[in-house]
Amino acid sequence: MPKRTNVLSVILLIICISIAVTGCGKTDSPNQSEGREEPVMGDGKQNQKKDRPEDGQSGIVAGSIESSIQVLEQQNEKGILFRYELKNQTEKEKVFQFPTSQKFDYVIKDKNGKIVYQYSKNHMFMQVLSSLKLKQADTFKQDILVKDLEAGTYELEVWLTPKGETEDYRQKITFNWN
Repeated sequence: MPKRTNVLSVILLIICISIAVTGCGKTDSPNQSEGREEPVMGDGKQNQKKDRPEDGQSGIVAGSIESSIQVLEQQNEKGILFRYELKNQTEKEKVFQFPTSQKFDYVIKDKNGKIVYQYSKNHMFMQVLSSLKLKQADTFKQDILVKDLEAGTYELEVWLTPKGETEDYRQKITFNWN
């Protein structure tokens, strides 16, 4: 009987280790909403194309990291899809350091300024040092799907969560939920 107990203990140990390793794994999925139910919350750098300046833009502007937020998809049965972007317009590579796996956060506020949702309150992040490297003219992109709100006017506020930075590249956008 002791031999059978040892075998069962080894099998249980292998299963536990497999679950732990699999749970901490990394997936290679692009941060795009093409044909998906919900956007992928990734680091924003996968399958990235170099952005070319559009009409009215001048390419790299020395000395600035520019953040922006825009509506990618208007409200539909899935919700409203927003995109937060951070573009390195400096002449040097910029590296952001993070104390956890969290790279951004956002809140949704109602018309009275009351927070009705905060991303970080509903998610757990690995306690691991991570970084985001933006080379010259690179863009970090993060898609955010907003859903399940009562009818009204809201404000989405998004920011980067690096440590040791004086700027968090905060952006706000007001939207209506029908």
